[in-house]
Amino acid sequence: MKKLWIVLVVSPLLVMGQTSSRAYDKVTFKFTPSTLMSLTSPAWQFGFEYRPKRNFGINTEFGSNLGGLSYGVNCLSCSGQQYYHANFKMKEEFRWYMTPGPNPEWYFAQEVFVMRDNYKLRNGYSTQDSLYYTFGRAEYDRLVFGTASKIGVLYNLNKHLRLEMFIGLGVRIHRSNFELWGEKRMEGKPSSDSPFNRARPVNVEMLPHPSIGFKLGYVLWKGIE
Repeated sequence: MKKLWIVLVVSPLLVMGQTSSRAYDKVTFKFTPSTLMSLTSPAWQFGFEYRPKRNFGINTEFGSNLGGLSYGVNCLSCSGQQYYHANFKMKEEFRWYMTPGPNPEWYFAQEVFVMRDNYKLRNGYSTQDSLYYTFGRAEYDRLVFGTASKIGVLYNLNKHLRLEMFIGLGVRIHRSNFELWGEKRMEGKPSSDSPFNRARPVNVEMLPHPSIGFKLGYVLWKGIE
């Protein structure tokens, strides 16, 4: 009789525990096509998301243009002819899933990021104390770091494929510097260029940072919780 009572009481509890468990995406490989659409600093960007819990994830991504992807707008803060541009991006994002499990999954995220752009230029201009100069070659380097708050949605397209979209806003700090070679004094002033300010070779500024885009994901490992 005692054994029968244990079976009648414990068995339903075990079944309830099994039915309440739910599979979720433990490890997902990510690709962000929207970074290729940037007009100022396009990049190939890949990464992984690891979710130690069903409602919490850590998303890490790296990106670079690999010294290529020369389409888009040239450096807006530079003078001269741009002939080389390389960039590097790294992002770390912490996610809280507000609707974990159902399709779609909504999440809130806080990201921190670091980005670097390096430009090489030639035949441009510089200025100081109302005097103007030409230069033969220049290198302009920009380091950006900041943070942004985002809200996003994750769609399960099938068993392994994922599509997510996000939008957010934050702040970023720019630290830029340049070096010039082959400078010569010129008469008059350039008519169609924004010369480098020789008095401020290093510049720091804070700007708003919009964050919007979409990602594709492939689930590598499922978890159960």
